[in-house]
Amino acid sequence: MEHDPLIGRRLGAYFIQEKIGEGGMAQVYKAYHERLRRDVAIKVILPQIADQAGFRERFEREAQLVASLEHHNIVAIYDFGEIGTITYLVMQYIGGGTLRDKLRKEGYIEPHQAVQYAIQMARALHHAHQRGIVHRDVKPQNMLISSSDSNELLLSDFGIAKMVVSNSHETLLYTSSAQGPHNPSLTSVDQLVGTAEYMAPEQINGQPVDARTDVYALGIVLFQMLTGRIPFSSTTVDGLLFQHVYTAPMSVREINPYVPEVLEQIIFRALAKAPEHRFQSAEAMAVALEAVQASPTHKFSVDNYSTFGRDPVTNSSPNRTLPTARPYNGPPMVTEAFQPNTPAIGNLSPGSGNIVAPVRPRAKSKVRLSYIMYSVITVLLIGLAVTKVQPLLCSNYNLLCFSNPSTSLPGGNAPFTNEDFHNNDHNWTIGSLDYGNLQADISNQRYTLTIGSAQNTYFPHPQLTASLPQNFTLTVKMAQVSGESHKLFGIAFHLLGTDQSVSGYVFAINGAGQYVVLKYNSNAESSLKAGTTTINNNQANTLKVIAHDKTYLFYVNDQLVQLQGTPDHSFTDNDQPFTGGQFGIYVTGPSTSFVVTSVKLTD
Repeated sequence: MEHDPLIGRRLGAYFIQEKIGEGGMAQVYKAYHERLRRDVAIKVILPQIADQAGFRERFEREAQLVASLEHHNIVAIYDFGEIGTITYLVMQYIGGGTLRDKLRKEGYIEPHQAVQYAIQMARALHHAHQRGIVHRDVKPQNMLISSSDSNELLLSDFGIAKMVVSNSHETLLYTSSAQGPHNPSLTSVDQLVGTAEYMAPEQINGQPVDARTDVYALGIVLFQMLTGRIPFSSTTVDGLLFQHVYTAPMSVREINPYVPEVLEQIIFRALAKAPEHRFQSAEAMAVALEAVQASPTHKFSVDNYSTFGRDPVTNSSPNRTLPTARPYNGPPMVTEAFQPNTPAIGNLSPGSGNIVAPVRPRAKSKVRLSYIMYSVITVLLIGLAVTKVQPLLCSNYNLLCFSNPSTSLPGGNAPFTNEDFHNNDHNWTIGSLDYGNLQADISNQRYTLTIGSAQNTYFPHPQLTASLPQNFTLTVKMAQVSGESHKLFGIAFHLLGTDQSVSGYVFAINGAGQYVVLKYNSNAESSLKAGTTTINNNQANTLKVIAHDKTYLFYVNDQLVQLQGTPDHSFTDNDQPFTGGQFGIYVTGPSTSFVVTSVKLTD
């Protein structure tokens, strides 16, 4: 093991004894102040952070502000400074380990203690919020258990995340799990501040943060304490951020049925996508939790609670498939006011609104996005609503709406070559569908698709076609004729499905000149690529996909889309790629209309 040069060394008046932790911004040591005869914790800021332009000024300003916090559930700041190249904070030493340590060991926390911990953290946050301090990085790693009373939790690292924010946007994003190729602890410039598992949508979207941002993170922590896992799951940071913005959290009670329903309602409210639909202060959340504690109808003495067992290493039930998160039925633009996926407390329900899909296991995606594209991705990705429709055959399980592509039509399928919409020889989806929300019509050599007020995504396609070959070129000319310019439209290909699930790919653009490549895997959506490209504003655009085996090139108006990550700007799917299937059109609502004038498919 490599020797740490700080251990056994004096840092001012402090004798450093051992390293007790490290993260994306600092290393933490236990130290001893001989004159005061007091153990302390010293947080040494990593050099790559401390060397950022303007950091020392921010560090001093924030450290002074945080040191003014005096609350029995906040770790006290004793001192801060610099010695040589070392920038450090001296803090109260707690000694009982972190809440993350407890969760790793025990798997979950019984409701009465989880609620008590959450109340303490909410009150600590409220104390800081009243003084203008937003934590920005609320997570179990920053919650310390008192060595003298295991029922007491203290919150640490106030202001640390903000210390790395500068006018040049040199910020951090890291995950709470181990470092690795799919879990970087530290990223380069133009990233986000926080820990991906606990970040509120407004943090991800680069919007202003306030007390409600910390309320969201505390809701994640409470969910984790009660279930042993976080409400969103992905193999990549990208997937986590997508789900925070666009996917409703799974039900606590579907994982742990012994959690009182009213406690689940509190969590749903804390995790509302829009800050205005959450508790408006941490104190309000604390009061709601105290009401649960006091209610005689919600006692936590559940005899069978001990049967809710979890593997403390994986934090998942060893013999149980965890349910997936429901799709979030909210507006797709981060600049819009989100529709509440969580109504006011008292009428809280995970099934409110149009979220009607039963819980199904979510396929894991191993695809990694370029971090540079986050600002684009957060604008582009769409939350999909679920509707049971005929004749589109959208089952309650499906996130997609299109007639069954796995069913062969009588007489066999003919090769598709060209479509100019003189008629409907290829049997495209037409009519008034999805209870009138989709109007599809072919007339005047135009295929017109009009979406009503529901937040749905549709995949109209021709039924009289053969399966897509291994190599093909698919070209579609289409335009958006009404609706907001950020709505996506484009090409779907390799569509495969039954009445239970749908898979395939999407290449789409919007009127703002942004593109996205999406993948659906048995109803689980994931983003593959995103960026900006040149389009014809307020005119028709020609989209093209060239497929060679499992590698794809994408064009807009005959210009190659410059995908990041490969020299030839191609995309290759090496993670259970799809073949065959059908192609179709991809359109999103609400309140939009699109016109397709030509479709061409060649080998």
